[in-house]
Amino acid sequence: MLQNYKILNFFKNQKIILLAITLFSLTSCVETIVLSTGVGAGLAYREKTIDDTRSDIKISTKIALKFLSKGLKNPGNSIDITVNESRVMLTGIVRDPTKAKLAQELCWQVAGVNEVIDEIQIPADNKFKLVDVGSAFFDYLITAEIETKFALAKDLRTLNYQITTVNNEVYLLGVAIDEKEMNRAVSLASKVRGVTKVINHIILANDSRRGK
Repeated sequence: MLQNYKILNFFKNQKIILLAITLFSLTSCVETIVLSTGVGAGLAYREKTIDDTRSDIKISTKIALKFLSKGLKNPGNSIDITVNESRVMLTGIVRDPTKAKLAQELCWQVAGVNEVIDEIQIPADNKFKLVDVGSAFFDYLITAEIETKFALAKDLRTLNYQITTVNNEVYLLGVAIDEKEMNRAVSLASKVRGVTKVINHIILANDSRRGK
Protein backbone atom coordinates (compact mmCIF):
# COMPACT_ATOMS: atom_id res chain seq x y z
CA MET A 1 0.00 0.00 0.00
CA LEU A 2 2.85 2.39 0.93
CA GLN A 3 4.59 1.71 -2.37
CA ASN A 4 1.39 2.36 -4.33
CA TYR A 5 0.89 5.63 -2.43
CA LYS A 6 4.42 6.76 -3.28
CA ILE A 7 3.90 6.02 -6.95
CA LEU A 8 0.62 7.91 -7.08
CA ASN A 9 2.09 10.79 -5.12
CA PHE A 10 5.04 10.97 -7.54
CA PHE A 11 2.74 11.29 -10.53
CA LYS A 12 0.67 13.94 -8.78
CA ASN A 13 3.62 16.03 -7.67
CA GLN A 14 5.42 15.91 -10.99
CA LYS A 15 2.19 16.36 -12.97
CA ILE A 16 3.47 13.88 -15.52
CA ILE A 17 1.24 13.36 -18.52
CA LEU A 18 0.59 9.72 -19.28
CA LEU A 19 0.03 8.53 -22.80
CA ALA A 20 -1.61 5.13 -23.30
CA ILE A 21 -1.57 3.93 -26.89
CA THR A 22 -3.24 0.79 -28.16
CA LEU A 23 -0.74 -0.57 -30.66
CA PHE A 24 0.05 -3.57 -32.73
CA SER A 25 -3.38 -4.88 -33.58
CA LEU A 26 -3.66 -6.87 -36.78
CA THR A 27 -3.77 -3.62 -38.69
CA SER A 28 -2.43 -0.11 -38.24
CA CYS A 29 -5.74 1.35 -37.14
CA VAL A 30 -4.70 2.99 -33.88
CA GLU A 31 -6.90 4.61 -31.25
CA THR A 32 -5.02 6.77 -28.75
CA ILE A 33 -6.25 7.49 -25.22
CA VAL A 34 -4.89 10.58 -23.54
CA LEU A 35 -4.72 10.83 -19.76
CA SER A 36 -4.19 14.24 -18.25
CA THR A 37 -2.11 15.14 -15.19
CA GLY A 38 -2.54 13.59 -11.76
CA VAL A 39 -5.30 16.09 -11.05
CA GLY A 40 -7.71 14.50 -13.49
CA ALA A 41 -8.07 12.24 -16.49
CA GLY A 42 -10.35 11.73 -19.43
CA LEU A 43 -10.76 11.11 -23.11
CA ALA A 44 -9.79 13.85 -25.49
CA TYR A 45 -12.55 15.39 -27.57
CA ARG A 46 -13.03 13.57 -30.85
CA GLU A 47 -14.95 14.06 -34.07
CA LYS A 48 -15.05 10.33 -34.68
CA THR A 49 -17.95 8.46 -33.08
CA ILE A 50 -17.88 5.05 -31.41
CA ASP A 51 -19.86 3.64 -34.33
CA ASP A 52 -17.26 5.04 -36.72
CA THR A 53 -14.51 3.37 -34.75
CA ARG A 54 -16.33 0.05 -34.68
CA SER A 55 -16.88 0.21 -38.44
CA ASP A 56 -13.25 1.15 -39.10
CA ILE A 57 -11.94 -1.76 -37.04
CA LYS A 58 -14.27 -4.13 -38.87
CA ILE A 59 -13.07 -2.83 -42.26
CA SER A 60 -9.41 -3.00 -41.18
CA THR A 61 -9.73 -6.57 -39.94
CA LYS A 62 -11.42 -7.80 -43.11
CA ILE A 63 -8.79 -6.17 -45.32
CA ALA A 64 -5.96 -7.52 -43.17
CA LEU A 65 -7.27 -11.07 -43.47
CA LYS A 66 -7.41 -10.70 -47.24
CA PHE A 67 -3.84 -9.38 -47.26
CA LEU A 68 -2.62 -12.29 -45.17
CA SER A 69 -4.19 -14.82 -47.52
CA LYS A 70 -2.57 -13.12 -50.55
CA GLY A 71 0.91 -12.77 -49.07
CA LEU A 72 0.80 -9.02 -48.54
CA LYS A 73 1.85 -9.16 -44.90
CA ASN A 74 5.40 -10.60 -44.85
CA PRO A 75 8.98 -9.19 -44.75
CA GLY A 76 9.12 -8.87 -48.54
CA ASN A 77 5.69 -7.31 -48.97
CA SER A 78 4.48 -5.50 -45.88
CA ILE A 79 1.48 -3.27 -46.44
CA ASP A 80 -0.06 -1.46 -43.49
CA ILE A 81 -3.73 -0.56 -43.34
CA THR A 82 -4.99 2.59 -41.66
CA VAL A 83 -8.70 3.38 -41.63
CA ASN A 84 -10.47 6.56 -40.59
CA GLU A 85 -14.22 6.97 -41.17
CA SER A 86 -14.18 4.36 -43.95
CA ARG A 87 -11.22 6.01 -45.71
CA VAL A 88 -8.50 3.40 -46.18
CA MET A 89 -4.85 4.41 -46.46
CA LEU A 90 -2.28 1.85 -47.61
CA THR A 91 1.35 2.38 -46.68
CA GLY A 92 4.44 0.20 -46.61
CA ILE A 93 6.81 -1.42 -49.07
CA VAL A 94 6.27 -4.04 -51.76
CA ARG A 95 8.77 -5.44 -54.28
CA ASP A 96 6.23 -6.33 -56.94
CA PRO A 97 4.05 -3.55 -58.46
CA THR A 98 1.30 -6.08 -59.13
CA LYS A 99 1.05 -6.63 -55.37
CA ALA A 100 0.32 -2.95 -54.86
CA LYS A 101 -2.45 -3.09 -57.42
CA LEU A 102 -3.83 -6.25 -55.81
CA ALA A 103 -3.90 -4.50 -52.43
CA GLN A 104 -6.14 -1.75 -53.82
CA GLU A 105 -8.48 -4.28 -55.43
CA LEU A 106 -8.81 -6.23 -52.18
CA CYS A 107 -9.70 -3.06 -50.28
CA TRP A 108 -12.55 -2.24 -52.64
CA GLN A 109 -13.94 -5.75 -52.13
CA VAL A 110 -14.71 -4.92 -48.49
CA ALA A 111 -18.15 -3.46 -47.83
CA GLY A 112 -18.17 0.04 -46.34
CA VAL A 113 -14.94 1.30 -47.93
CA ASN A 114 -15.49 4.82 -49.33
CA GLU A 115 -11.98 5.73 -50.41
CA VAL A 116 -8.64 3.97 -50.93
CA ILE A 117 -5.49 6.07 -50.66
CA ASP A 118 -2.47 4.32 -52.18
CA GLU A 119 0.81 5.40 -50.55
CA ILE A 120 2.62 2.08 -51.07
CA GLN A 121 6.32 2.42 -51.84
CA ILE A 122 8.00 0.23 -54.48
CA PRO A 123 11.84 0.13 -54.28
CA ALA A 124 13.67 0.60 -57.58
CA ASP A 125 15.78 -2.55 -57.12
CA ASN A 126 12.84 -4.67 -55.87
CA LYS A 127 15.10 -6.34 -53.32
CA PHE A 128 14.61 -6.82 -49.59
CA LYS A 129 17.50 -5.39 -47.56
CA LEU A 130 18.43 -5.91 -43.94
CA VAL A 131 18.58 -2.14 -43.55
CA ASP A 132 14.81 -2.10 -44.08
CA VAL A 133 14.37 -3.72 -40.66
CA GLY A 134 16.37 -0.98 -38.94
CA SER A 135 14.50 1.67 -40.90
CA ALA A 136 11.18 0.26 -39.72
CA PHE A 137 12.32 0.59 -36.11
CA PHE A 138 13.25 4.26 -36.54
CA ASP A 139 9.96 4.85 -38.36
CA TYR A 140 8.16 3.51 -35.30
CA LEU A 141 10.10 5.91 -33.05
CA ILE A 142 9.15 8.84 -35.28
CA THR A 143 5.48 7.85 -35.17
CA ALA A 144 5.59 7.49 -31.40
CA GLU A 145 7.16 10.94 -30.97
CA ILE A 146 4.57 12.58 -33.22
CA GLU A 147 1.74 10.87 -31.33
CA THR A 148 3.18 12.21 -28.09
CA LYS A 149 3.45 15.75 -29.48
CA PHE A 150 -0.14 15.55 -30.72
CA ALA A 151 -1.28 14.38 -27.29
CA LEU A 152 0.46 17.27 -25.56
CA ALA A 153 -0.87 19.89 -27.98
CA LYS A 154 -3.96 21.53 -26.47
CA ASP A 155 -5.13 22.75 -29.86
CA LEU A 156 -5.30 19.29 -31.44
CA ARG A 157 -8.04 16.69 -31.01
CA THR A 158 -5.59 13.81 -30.78
CA LEU A 159 -8.00 10.95 -31.27
CA ASN A 160 -9.05 12.22 -34.68
CA TYR A 161 -5.72 11.32 -36.27
CA GLN A 162 -3.80 8.26 -37.35
CA ILE A 163 -0.07 8.55 -38.05
CA THR A 164 2.10 6.20 -40.10
CA THR A 165 5.78 6.53 -40.99
CA VAL A 166 7.60 4.74 -43.83
CA ASN A 167 11.25 5.47 -44.65
CA ASN A 168 11.12 8.71 -42.62
CA GLU A 169 8.06 9.93 -44.54
CA VAL A 170 5.04 10.64 -42.34
CA TYR A 171 1.46 10.04 -43.49
CA LEU A 172 -1.39 11.75 -41.66
CA LEU A 173 -4.98 10.53 -41.88
CA GLY A 174 -7.95 11.87 -39.99
CA VAL A 175 -10.33 14.77 -39.43
CA ALA A 176 -9.52 18.34 -38.37
CA ILE A 177 -12.12 20.80 -37.11
CA ASP A 178 -10.73 23.50 -39.42
CA GLU A 179 -7.73 24.43 -41.56
CA LYS A 180 -5.92 25.95 -38.61
CA GLU A 181 -5.97 22.65 -36.75
CA MET A 182 -4.96 20.72 -39.87
CA ASN A 183 -1.99 23.03 -40.49
CA ARG A 184 -1.01 22.70 -36.85
CA ALA A 185 -0.94 18.90 -37.14
CA VAL A 186 1.19 19.02 -40.29
CA SER A 187 3.55 21.54 -38.70
CA LEU A 188 4.08 19.48 -35.56
CA ALA A 189 4.78 16.33 -37.54
CA SER A 190 7.23 18.05 -39.87
CA LYS A 191 9.34 19.37 -36.97
CA VAL A 192 10.10 15.95 -35.50
CA ARG A 193 13.72 14.94 -35.98
CA GLY A 194 14.25 12.48 -38.81
CA VAL A 195 11.10 13.38 -40.74
CA THR A 196 11.92 14.07 -44.39
CA LYS A 197 8.38 14.61 -45.68
CA VAL A 198 4.79 14.88 -44.41
CA ILE A 199 2.01 13.60 -46.66
CA ASN A 200 -1.29 15.09 -45.55
CA HIS A 201 -4.54 13.13 -46.01
CA ILE A 202 -6.43 14.97 -43.27
CA ILE A 203 -9.90 16.22 -44.22
CA LEU A 204 -11.97 18.91 -42.53
CA ALA A 205 -14.99 18.24 -40.32
CA ASN A 206 -17.37 19.63 -42.97
CA ASP A 207 -15.88 17.56 -45.82
CA SER A 208 -18.52 15.93 -48.04
CA ARG A 209 -16.64 12.60 -47.88
CA ARG A 210 -17.66 12.13 -44.26
CA GLY A 211 -20.74 10.13 -43.40
CA LYS A 212 -21.15 8.43 -46.76
